[in-house]
Amino acid sequence: MANVALSDLGGRLAVAAARDGGPRVAVLIPCLNEEKTIGKVVRGFRAAIPQALVIVFDNGSLDATATEARAAGAQVVVEKRRGKGHVVRSMFARTDADVFVMVDGDDTYPADRVQALLDPVICGEADMAVGTRISHLSNSDFKAVNRMGNKLYRCAVNWIFGAHITDVLSGYRCMSRRLVRGIPLSATGFEVEAELTIKALQRGYRIVEVPVDLRARPRGSHSKIRVLADGVKILVTVLALFRDYKPLTFFGGVGLLLAGGGLVPGLIAVGGYMRTGLVLHLPSALLAVALELLGALVVVAGIILHTVNRRFEEAEQLLRLVVEEPFPRGVG
Repeated sequence: MANVALSDLGGRLAVAAARDGGPRVAVLIPCLNEEKTIGKVVRGFRAAIPQALVIVFDNGSLDATATEARAAGAQVVVEKRRGKGHVVRSMFARTDADVFVMVDGDDTYPADRVQALLDPVICGEADMAVGTRISHLSNSDFKAVNRMGNKLYRCAVNWIFGAHITDVLSGYRCMSRRLVRGIPLSATGFEVEAELTIKALQRGYRIVEVPVDLRARPRGSHSKIRVLADGVKILVTVLALFRDYKPLTFFGGVGLLLAGGGLVPGLIAVGGYMRTGLVLHLPSALLAVALELLGALVVVAGIILHTVNRRFEEAEQLLRLVVEEPFPRGVG
């Protein structure tokens, strides 16, 4: 197959089709200060899928990342807004291809597994293939704190959204054009993988997981993740998406907790009244009434938001049908 070329069409980087008419594949690598590893990563993916174009999105590196990437044969695009979420949003907005491969530039993911990720997407069996590092078939070098955090987010996402995902935060994914164009992202940092996973689940995109091994970073290479700060951001993102996509469950649960909390002071006030015929615990009675009213108000808000959310989901589905599956000419 001939290598594809890159052209700037109206500000978007368009990957030209291969000579055999196969799908246009773009390998997108977000990175920051990865001069020690980016060359190897680019060469690995160019060898694994020579028909693809490898594009490095440099997040304003202060080292020789861009130079090493170009020397290895990659196109380089600079995204000055710091944060992985900004880079991923820029990658999706500025690249036009049929299939998108996203992988980190730290040489922790194996390039020789990319075909296993591509196959289900190219064959139409999935909209996103995730390289799971948690599978029993994977041999991953995880730090204990990272493994614990990943398990926490995985359990939260699976319980809240009724999914069976094993790796919510994997940075190694293959995605269809349909999915990339159909998911609006707002994350600015490392929470972008969680947002991408949850929104794909909620919109009904087909997700498969492919076991991959996670290697340790080479000596001299350092992770940009701040365990506590970024961990909190990821958790807040999961909870915010829970609120946005399942408002009845979220606000209904909060309302029931408030109403349940109002039972305690309410029982105290009622007990005193039953014994003496007087309201001896006026503060308890007022607190109980306030909590019950607030709980009812929150539940009603959840019902209203659920109804609005359902209507927006229906409108989005209809819009997707119009955009992705237009009516044949002469029909209607």
